[in-house]
Amino acid sequence: MFRAFLVLSSGSVIGKFIGFLREILMAALFGTGTYVAAYRVAQTAMLMPIEFFLTNSLEAGFIPLYVRYAKEDPKEARAFLTVTVMLFLLLAGIIFLFLYLGSSWWVKILAPGMDDTSKALTASMLHVMALAVPLYILGMLMAYLEMAHGRYLTASLRSTIQSVGLISGSLLAIYFKNPLFLAWGFVFAYLFYLLWLLSSLYNLGLLHFKATLSRHLAIETFRAFWNSVRPVLLVPLLIQGNIAIERIVASLIGSTAIAAVDYAKFVTESGVILIAAPLGMVGLSTMSGLDSNLVRQKVGQIANVVLIFMIPVSIFVACNNIDIIRIIYARGAFDQESVEVTSKILLGFSIGMWAQVLSYYFIRVLNSQLRNTEVLMYMIISTLIDIGIKLILYKNSGPMILGLSHSVNSIVLWLFITYALNLYKELKDTFLSLAVGSLFYIVAYIFISQKLIGLSHIVHFISIASISCLYWIFYVLLQPRLRKYVYLLIGSLQDLF
Repeated sequence: MFRAFLVLSSGSVIGKFIGFLREILMAALFGTGTYVAAYRVAQTAMLMPIEFFLTNSLEAGFIPLYVRYAKEDPKEARAFLTVTVMLFLLLAGIIFLFLYLGSSWWVKILAPGMDDTSKALTASMLHVMALAVPLYILGMLMAYLEMAHGRYLTASLRSTIQSVGLISGSLLAIYFKNPLFLAWGFVFAYLFYLLWLLSSLYNLGLLHFKATLSRHLAIETFRAFWNSVRPVLLVPLLIQGNIAIERIVASLIGSTAIAAVDYAKFVTESGVILIAAPLGMVGLSTMSGLDSNLVRQKVGQIANVVLIFMIPVSIFVACNNIDIIRIIYARGAFDQESVEVTSKILLGFSIGMWAQVLSYYFIRVLNSQLRNTEVLMYMIISTLIDIGIKLILYKNSGPMILGLSHSVNSIVLWLFITYALNLYKELKDTFLSLAVGSLFYIVAYIFISQKLIGLSHIVHFISIASISCLYWIFYVLLQPRLRKYVYLLIGSLQDLF
């Protein structure tokens, strides 16, 4: 399990680095202007109907069931895969027609605050990106199939391929003065990704679509799939509805906020991409069917290690939000207004970074145990709180509320799922120790920052980052209840190498 996590996490690190270059390039070339705002809305418009059906169906239904079928009866596993591919191809066709024929209407719904020129550009981008729908859906399905057989490399490099496509599209858009190349970069990235996956799976002998499929077996496997995913069909509706409201509220705050949300998310979602997503993928393929007590023990150990890493990171990002945005983005078209808006949103997001990572991972653990009804219940409550905060407070709180509401969502969800997994005792001591350490850190940060006034942003940031690392290393090592999890992680690395 740890080896698989390292493979996925390593790929995520590469993807994050390429994504970092992508965001720097887009910020310098387009700032928070019309081109990048149109692309962000078009990408959201394309992904929303896909994610509504796809992600939770794969994670809550396909992976747990396919792993069990593969262990018990390979014939049923092949039948299940064939039925799933046919179902998702039909889904891809329906979504493509919806996006292609209804692009203008869909854009007006998602970005009512945009001007008419920006809406027209966004609709044109969506026409192009609709072509990526079948590529994206089949690519995700094939990646999960590969993971179910213990192969993680291709899945780990998906974000890298997407970023390379967008970088290429950005450069072509500037060279030819045509922003539609941003959308074409996304399409060709997923065309390459799907072809690579199909070639890999064919060489591994995992594609058996020419095998005969009895009607009885097809109905049986479809029924099992439907029973697994039915409880969580409302989950993507909640998630995508929340994303839609986020776009709507951002457009009402101002066009700058539309792109600023994604620039801020790029920073805070690093924890999910580098830690939670790899852990979740590995957990889905390795914890399905395991005893609940064994699962709780393993998850508790992992969660404590994640807390020790993520709470200090969250506090650091919250304290240094302005410097982080200036260093990453403040060049070219990314002006002072962009810095101010993006840093406020980043501050809101950073408060709940640690909870976002753990709640994402815990949801995948519940999915692996087919406890999908519980997932639905917890997410309904936390998402409705998130939506309510955005709609009620955005006029008075401004752009910061876009991140703060998400943090509240993550913390509430973390509390619920920690209770569901019976992990309070395992996490309580670690959380309290880190909370005390965070209070001391904030006091020390305020004092040290005042002493460093006058330094350049980069020197100030490097100085604070170095002092922060030393502080947390000493604090964790001096706390026996925290130190034991560091030794556990070191022991796992020694066993691996």
